[in-house]
Amino acid sequence: MVGLVVASHGRLAEELVATAEQIVGKLPSVATCSIEPGSPPEAIRERVRVAVESVEEGDGVIVLADLFGGTPCKESLMLCQRRSLEVLAGVNLPMLLKANSLRSEAMALPDMAEALANHAQRNITCASALLRHAQERRPA
Repeated sequence: MVGLVVASHGRLAEELVATAEQIVGKLPSVATCSIEPGSPPEAIRERVRVAVESVEEGDGVIVLADLFGGTPCKESLMLCQRRSLEVLAGVNLPMLLKANSLRSEAMALPDMAEALANHAQRNITCASALLRHAQERRPA
């Protein structure tokens, strides 16, 4: 099974995982890595490394980071050269839920990462605009 690490500033990682578990139940092989203000990069990289190793079962790990260019993302990328690891930035709840379900399919790790990025992007919707358009189309 592909392991998942959610890495973020503050408590976002823990809250995303807790919310996903409210929806689908316990997420196996998932770890979180929260970054507190003022943490040195070396300590952050070590926390990410420990989280990755805790969920590595031989099929690789995907790190879902909060911001592209943010410290959780940058320090996760530093680990890519030494292991089977993909890093996605811009984690959201649809991405995390889809990551959990895709792990049961036979996919190469890079393909899974691309599928997750595409899924997450497709699930960003301006819901109020959809409602406005539907109301405009409704017969008077």
